[in-house]
Amino acid sequence: MSLIPKSHPRAKSLFIREKLVDGFDHGLVAKEGLLAHGRGEAFDYLLGEKTRNAAKKAIKAAAAQILLAKLPVISVNGNIAALCPKEIVKLAKTTKAKIEVNLFYANEKRKRNIIKTLKKKWS
Repeated sequence: MSLIPKSHPRAKSLFIREKLVDGFDHGLVAKEGLLAHGRGEAFDYLLGEKTRNAAKKAIKAAAAQILLAKLPVISVNGNIAALCPKEIVKLAKTTKAKIEVNLFYANEKRKRNIIKTLKKKWS
């Protein structure tokens, strides 16, 4: 359970961090994944934590590619498995896409943990 008050100005960001640390503790996230997220947060601070128009267009283009693909595949890493496994499974089911686990810092134990987490959300 989170100790972060919802009134905290950075509550959403801190909640995401908490989920990633929990994902690390459960063997989903690599320590390098925690660092990568931190770098991303630094850009959020610089950009004012707004989704830019170019990013919104990229999101729409990616969604169109998934919908138009004959054999769509969603590539998942440990951070995604820790942050939004239910949403990834829903996206895969909705679009009839396969899910692949694609790890830069790969090891079989993490891969199995990620697969197990996603399979729990499949039912």
